[in-house]
Amino acid sequence: MAAAVASRGPQATDGALRVASLPRCAAMRPMARRASPCMPLHSLALCIALCIGAADAATPSPASPDAAASAQPGTASLPPALVDTLFSAGLIGRGEPVAAFDWTLETKRPTRPARRVRERFEGGGPDLPPGLSPVVHETLAPKPRGPRRGISVRGLTVVHPGDTVLDVQVQALQLPLSPGARFRLDYDEDGASLTQHCVVGASLAASTVHPEMPGSARTIECDGRGRYHGIPVRAGATVLYFERLGVFLEVEQHIDTPLGRLRGSTRVIDFEMARR
Repeated sequence: MAAAVASRGPQATDGALRVASLPRCAAMRPMARRASPCMPLHSLALCIALCIGAADAATPSPASPDAAASAQPGTASLPPALVDTLFSAGLIGRGEPVAAFDWTLETKRPTRPARRVRERFEGGGPDLPPGLSPVVHETLAPKPRGPRRGISVRGLTVVHPGDTVLDVQVQALQLPLSPGARFRLDYDEDGASLTQHCVVGASLAASTVHPEMPGSARTIECDGRGRYHGIPVRAGATVLYFERLGVFLEVEQHIDTPLGRLRGSTRVIDFEMARR
């Protein structure tokens, strides 16, 4: 399967994608790991729109961290239908490959302690299409969890064997990104829905995010509206796409609800390119 995937050419990018999530993006969590519909409005709204909600409780800790860290997932372990949707959405198969690097992220969340995670990207290889990379994800705080391996899709999502049906649709994404390009995100689950329209903006030096980060970062502004059991919400986010690294990172988020405006942010507190 890996060889077959690697040999595919660029695909159309106007398809829809349903993707599994990195723990910091609860809106993209696989269906088996959905947030509880009983949580308070502000927590679930942040799960949906800010990608900073109840991931601490929802991300399972492996029974054996050493075994989890040593496992070697590959594209062949992913369902062919999932790989096809990644191609059709424009996230893999074209654009920059994912580089090999480590970073530590700190996410600040309303009414919750800051969350720190470490991720080690091994980078794409000859058996992986551009956009995929093996990754080891470890939660450092506030509730430490051992390392878990998966396959990262440009830093936006992590997929594991067994992930099949996924919760977010991505439409009209085209890589490499160009100023003014637009794409759309749609989420709909258990009485909660959100549609966001994203516009690609100018470039900035990646070193403004962390001094050790190479190359440029493309800014992306997203804005949209949704509902939670009939209650209207509006959400916005600033996302960066690091061109040398081939990954996305959401750095600022806000959501307007009847409870007022809630804000979150993510920053890179440590970074290192892999030593080859």
